[in-house]
Parts: sequence; structure tokens; C-alpha cells
Amino acid sequence: MHSSLIAGSGDGRRASSARNTKGARLAVAGVLASLAVFPAAADAALTVQPNAPQLGFPASVTDASSGISLMSCQDTSGFCVETPAPNPTQPLSVPGNYTPDGEAFYQLADATVPNAGIGLARFALEQAFTTADPTAGQQIMFGRIRFRFGGLKPGTKYRVTHPFGVDEVIADGSGIVNQTEDLGCLGPPCDFAAANYGRISAFLQWDPTVAPAAPTGYVGNFAVPHAVIGSPAGTNFVRLEELTAGGLVAATVGETSQFLVQGKLAGAAPAPAPFAIADATALDYASRQVGTTTPAKNVMLSNHGTANLTVTAATIGGADAADFQVASNGCAGAVAPGSSCPIAVTFAPQATGTRRATLSITSNAGPPQTIALMGVGTPATLPAPAPVVIQAPAPAPIVVQAPAPTAVKAAPPRVGALRVERRVSTRTARGRGITATFSAPAGVSVARLRLIRVGARTATATKLVVLTAPGRQTIHLRAKRARPGRYRLEVSVGTDASALSARATTLVTLSR
Repeated sequence: MHSSLIAGSGDGRRASSARNTKGARLAVAGVLASLAVFPAAADAALTVQPNAPQLGFPASVTDASSGISLMSCQDTSGFCVETPAPNPTQPLSVPGNYTPDGEAFYQLADATVPNAGIGLARFALEQAFTTADPTAGQQIMFGRIRFRFGGLKPGTKYRVTHPFGVDEVIADGSGIVNQTEDLGCLGPPCDFAAANYGRISAFLQWDPTVAPAAPTGYVGNFAVPHAVIGSPAGTNFVRLEELTAGGLVAATVGETSQFLVQGKLAGAAPAPAPFAIADATALDYASRQVGTTTPAKNVMLSNHGTANLTVTAATIGGADAADFQVASNGCAGAVAPGSSCPIAVTFAPQATGTRRATLSITSNAGPPQTIALMGVGTPATLPAPAPVVIQAPAPAPIVVQAPAPTAVKAAPPRVGALRVERRVSTRTARGRGITATFSAPAGVSVARLRLIRVGARTATATKLVVLTAPGRQTIHLRAKRARPGRYRLEVSVGTDASALSARATTLVTLSR
């Protein structure tokens, strides 16, 4: 097995076109200047099948989590990126019946990040050769994670959150990030089944709850941007954030959940199955006095699969499990594809100091969803001292008490700098959703978005979101029942769903 990190090597592809040069796969141009903040989930893994005899590459690769098996796509469907093999009706072979491009993909997923030049974020499992042309005995294979951003601040550190982890990268003197991570077998002879393909440990596919459906026999169409599922970390998007010198988020440069996805099924599609995605990987309850209980915080569990989701248990475990409680489980019963349900957890510290536990959600969607729980216990308030009694010469005692201080009522938290596109198509509102950005003050943990048609009393769409940090927020509100017309979009924040502040409101027009 051979593995390597390559920075600055290029295949020249953008999200709109991928039929260009192959890239310097074997020359190490430098070490990738990034930090993988967390790895892929432990249950995510690719299973490499035996080589096709005439091809010299694995006949297929299987995602253990979803059951999807993909093969190299070199046909005339138009759903894949490569030039078709000379004879697409016959099995692939090297060198006689292989794309003249000299490289092919089991999976290729590209996303374009706004406000970052070409904004390319690429994730792939790729076949290639050490030679310029397809040559038997020179086959190599690797997983690729690539970032190509521009127009950034020179010398500034940025954070990239993506389906396979979190990386921190530094823009060069021209404000450019051009970095590639290739891991696998890069030098023949290759034992493809034993190679380490890095963080490419699962396959992305079109979200089946978002229209249109993927073409039959494929997990997507590389010519059409679409929402996806399949991230081992549940982060089915790419977000680029500018960091301060201390590592805090200074600003969000851009974010997208739209991917161009290639993947040809090797055999029949998997049977209908649920696919659970939690909207948070951690809940932080900050500080709480020992002996008191916080308001509940919700984890929203969404079913992005093709069959009903059944949650069998929501349990607390870990070192300080007794400090956290499942207050309510809204996921009892079947959760239909495209639907969500809340699980509420409270924090009641029994001792001072940092308290940690985990929420484990088990279901028929595979390995449990695990949410980290954290809070800090602070000392309980001591009782007020007894009043001071001053005995005067007269028989009756005189009790002197200081007047109680007047309580100052804190101003309720408010939403700041609410921004929404003034005109959105109904297709976008029903699919990707209406994008709202706003500033959440410190101390709040929940935001509620409501879309209400002007003149109506009931909301067309509502979304309750658990906030993990104050500051700038970007939330997509999907309105499946939206029709053309004028609407009010309202945003409220608070410590929980029952304590929301005065709302911030803006108008938006939905067009055909």
C-alpha cells in the first residue's frame, strides 16, 4: 500500500466541466496545509471488490453504510463526466476499451462555494495510471479531497466544513487556496483492497426526498446540481469560514448544499431504507447551578431515506449520564421520508465542574446517531443570612433590614441584521428553501422561522432550529406548500421553544 499527500496538483476541472487534464498524481508538490479537525464516522467504510480481470481495477466499490455499490462510469448516458469508452456496449478493459481520458471515477462530487473565486470543493474515488495513456500494470487508485478557492484575504486562515470532515487552510499571498489530498495506492503493483483511501469512506448520493429523483441506475447526474445525503459526519454541505488569529469564526465566506454527483450503480439499487440525519452533533448547556435544571434543548432527527424511520430508543450514557435527561421523545412511531421529529434533553448538574455525556439515538437506519452533551455545574446559591437584630435599651427589639435591591429586568434577546432575498422562485422555496441570515445574541439556543402569507393567520412553513453558537446564522426554510405571492418571514430566538423573543420580520415575494 502506498499513500501520499499532494498540494497544488491539478486536473483543471471545475464544477461545470471535468474533461480536462489528469493532474500530477505522483509528483509531490508540497504538503497539504490543512488540519483535519475530526475524522469520518467510525461506521463509515468502503469495501473494495476484486479486480475485473481485463480491467485491472476493482469491478466495484461498496459503501458499507448505505449498501450502494458503484462501478466506473464510461457510458453514453450523459450522467457521468468521462468521455465514453470506445465500445460502451462491451465490458471495460485496459488498454483496449477504456476512456481515452486515462482516468475514471467510481464517485465524483463537486460543489461550488459562493464568494470564493471558482469555489471548487471536490470529493472523489478515482482510477488512474502512472503513464500518460491507459497501460496494463500501471493502474493506481486513490481518494481525493480538493479545494480551489480565490479572492480571499492573503495569509488568512479559513475553515472548510464538508461532507468528510473539517479542514483549516491558509490563503497564499494572492488570496488563493489550491490544495489536494490524495490517499490510496499511487504506485503499482497495487493491492486495492488493502489501500487506505483516507477520509473518502462513503459515497454521496442525491437526496431522495428532494425532487427530481436520481436517474435509474445512478446516484446522481453530474450535469445537474442537487442536495445530497451520505456524509459520514452528517454535514451534507460545504461551508467556508474566515477565522481570527485566535481560531474563532470571523465571517462566513460562502456555503452550498448543491453538488454535481457522478456514480453508476454496479447491479441493482439497494432496497428502500430510511436514512437518519441529526441537525446537531453536540449540545452545550453552558453553566448551571447544581440542583437546578435547564430548559430543554432539541435535537431534530430527519429521515432523508426512502422508507419509514423507526426510532427504537433515545438513551443517555457516558461518565456523567445522571446529569442529563431525555425530557421528551417526539420520534415515537414511524417517521416518513422527508419528515423530522424532535428529541428534547435537559441538563441538571449533580456536581460542580464540566459534565459530559452522550445521547444515543438507535433506529432502523443503521448505526446509532450519537450526540455529545456538555455542561458546567456551578455551586448552588447559599441561603440569605438572617436579619441583624439590634437590641435598644427599650424592651422592644429593633429589627434593621437593608432594603432589597430593585431587580433590573434584562432586555429580551433580539434578532439582528435579518436578511432574505426579496424574490425567490417557488421551485427554490420548495426545494433548497428560502435562505435567511441573521445575528443571534449570546445566551439563546433556539431559533424559530415562520413563513406566513400576507393576510393569512397560519404559517405556510415553520422550522425550529437548535443554535450551537451565537453570532451569524444561515438557515434554509423549505416551504413545500408555498404558492406564488407575498409572504412575511419571521425569525424569533430564545432559550427554548417556549421562551422566544419578539420576532424580526421581513417580506419576501415567491414567484413562479
